[in-house]
Amino acid sequence: MTDAPPVARSARAENAEPAAVTGGRFPRAVRLLSGRDYQRVMRGRDRVHTANLMLALRCNAEGSSRLGLAVSRKRVRLAHERNRVKRVAREQFRLSRADLPGMDIVVLAKPGADALSLPDLHRQMRQALDKASRKCAAS
Repeated sequence: MTDAPPVARSARAENAEPAAVTGGRFPRAVRLLSGRDYQRVMRGRDRVHTANLMLALRCNAEGSSRLGLAVSRKRVRLAHERNRVKRVAREQFRLSRADLPGMDIVVLAKPGADALSLPDLHRQMRQALDKASRKCAAS
């Protein structure tokens, strides 16, 4: 019989927020999945710009928001930087999803998005989502 060492619980696990807030899931129900969904959003006229991001919008009557990501290699050259931009976009969307009106959003990176620091990228995404929310609520 071997004695296994007790499993240490990290301080992070003990002080964790509820699963609804910290769950890192991006379920299918909140994603734009088909090319047709992306085309519908991109053909619309509603756009929100920040210095390094653009959000294409399409307000919907369903009441739920969905997110699509289109971060091209032409705009953000390195794969790990593209992944970072997409990760921040998903995270900010997840955090503000409850406050958003029903809309479909496609996030596109502009040149220079890869050079932003992490706090600046979070700030720009948060600002863009706030603008998008106000724009859809007004229409």
